[in-house]
Amino acid sequence: MSYSKKRIDYNNTWPNHSIELTAEQNFKNALDDSNLDQIFKPIHLPLIEDVQFQRLLSFKIDIYEQLPLRPDIAFDLAWRTFEAYTTYFAKSNRWTVSKSWKILNKSCEDIFKNQINDETVLKSVFEELLNLIPLQATEFLIKRIFETTSIAIKSQQTQIKERVKDSLGTDLYDAIESKYGGTNFNATNQRNAALLLKTIITGEEVNILGQKFKLDIEKISKFLINGLLYTYRNERFHGDAFSPFKSSKADMKTYSVSYYYLITTYFFIACLIYRNYDSIINITEVGEKLNDNNSRFKLIFENFLKK
Repeated sequence: MSYSKKRIDYNNTWPNHSIELTAEQNFKNALDDSNLDQIFKPIHLPLIEDVQFQRLLSFKIDIYEQLPLRPDIAFDLAWRTFEAYTTYFAKSNRWTVSKSWKILNKSCEDIFKNQINDETVLKSVFEELLNLIPLQATEFLIKRIFETTSIAIKSQQTQIKERVKDSLGTDLYDAIESKYGGTNFNATNQRNAALLLKTIITGEEVNILGQKFKLDIEKISKFLINGLLYTYRNERFHGDAFSPFKSSKADMKTYSVSYYYLITTYFFIACLIYRNYDSIINITEVGEKLNDNNSRFKLIFENFLKK
């Protein structure tokens, strides 16, 4: 039966029948084989009765009800929490920036960079996150910034390019575009550019067209947030893609990408919580919980990250 018919039949018979596609069953089998009920698990929190925090917490716990099968929707909810929390910091600290992506940049400059550099446990988790980026995630981004034709309902390519160029730096962005974009863009260069991005994100020095580049923690954080995460969120927000797990192309790589976006967003949410309540939250315990998310992710998806 074609996937088109499966989706139509599900629409016409819901709620009397469910739909389970191949990717979902494969993912369930992977969890069972690893004796896991969930990949994602939250950090533990002390009782915090502050109304503002409880409002943000209400958004955060919505994430759990989508798991384990819909990490894409869980990511949407995590991103909403993340944007709301950074906006709260912007207002409470009287930041002069107002655009959401500028607030996210300011969060990297004033919060995440210092936390990752100063807290050994957070730096360890962060470095592991960088090593776990699925190739499909960087390929997705490269395609969105360099592909000239699109069937998008409303193209967001200009906004995506602006954020990626800002986070990587103009010189590095232009070097990547000169080598792999424009008339040079094809499937092979898409993959090669994606592999290069994976290397760049880990903080290694790279040589592109005779120029050397190396990103620091601040730029890497900005690229993760306003490059990878924003682009995925943007496409989902504007409805410019198939629902990932109702597509005939869905596979374990699809799950790996959505889960990666989720646990990465949650890492930054956890950093904000710790920044707000560092006197009552144990950073070692936070780091252990976040590292557990990385470990479970790696256990399930390690064989799919380079494909």
